[in-house]
Amino acid sequence: MATKREDIVEATALLIKRQGVHAASISAIIAEANASAGSIYHHFANKNEIVLEVARAKLAEPLRAAVLTPVAGPLSPAQIFGAIVGVVRAGAVEPPLIVQLWAGSYVDPELREILHTQFEDARVAMYRHLEEWLVARGVPDPADRVDAIARVTLGQAMGFLAQSTLDPGFDQDAYVAEATALLDAVARP
Repeated sequence: MATKREDIVEATALLIKRQGVHAASISAIIAEANASAGSIYHHFANKNEIVLEVARAKLAEPLRAAVLTPVAGPLSPAQIFGAIVGVVRAGAVEPPLIVQLWAGSYVDPELREILHTQFEDARVAMYRHLEEWLVARGVPDPADRVDAIARVTLGQAMGFLAQSTLDPGFDQDAYVAEATALLDAVARP
C-alpha cells in the first residue's frame, strides 16, 4: 500500500505528464492527490521539493539503475542506449513525463539544476563506461572523444523518448535498430 508521500509524488507526476510542470501547483496537487495542504506540507516544504522527488523517483532512479548496474566490462554506446530504452519499454520511465520535465526545465533554471544534479552520477558512470570501452578498442585519444560520443548516445535516447511521446505512428523497433547500428559505428578508430 502506498504511503501519503508516495501518493503525492504519483499525483504530481500525473499532473506534470498531462499538463506540464507549470500546472502542478500546490492546489492542483492537493486535488489530484486527494490530500490536505497540511499533508502536502508535512512531507514537502514546497512545490519544487515535490517536483525534485518526481524527477528522482520517476526518472533519475530508473535511469541510474540502468547505467550503474554492475556489468562485466564497460558498456558500449549501443548498450547504454539499449539500457535506457529498456527501462522505458519496461514502463519504469514514462516518455511524456520526461518531455514535460525537459520543457519545464527550459523555463525554470532551478528545475534544470535539479535535473542536472539528479543525473550527475549516471552521467559520470556513462562516461566511465564509454572511455573504458574506447580504450579497449584502441581508439586514439579516448578521453578527447568520450564527451561527444556520450552526447550522441544521449541524443539518440532523447530522440526515442520525444518521438515515443509525440508521434503516434513511431516505429520504436525500427528506430532502435537504426540507432543501435549508428552507435555501434560511432566510435570506430
